[in-house]
Amino acid sequence: MTRITRITPITRLALYGLIALGLMAQGTAHATDVDCDPSATPGVPVRTQRLICESALFSMGYQRIYAEQQRLLKTGAISEADIAAFRKKRDGCDTASCLDTVFREWKARVR
Repeated sequence: MTRITRITPITRLALYGLIALGLMAQGTAHATDVDCDPSATPGVPVRTQRLICESALFSMGYQRIYAEQQRLLKTGAISEADIAAFRKKRDGCDTASCLDTVFREWKARVR
């Protein structure tokens, strides 16, 4: 005998939140220079892209950094050269520790 359980309003809200988060992530997945689609040709070194794409924290962190860079670029607070320098450091990483350091340095720089 199969038992059917009732979905509580809180559970339903949590499910809707997860669905919305998934849809938002899909919508922004191609917004940066790091494309996590496995069929895409990497625009960054494979190891760096893999580190970012395989970690939800790195992926979300990089999406935030990218959005912030675009905002600062539009206001003239940073230049394309600043973004290129950040990407060069990022692309030089082949460990999670290195990538974490580069992301933290960027966040500290813009505070």
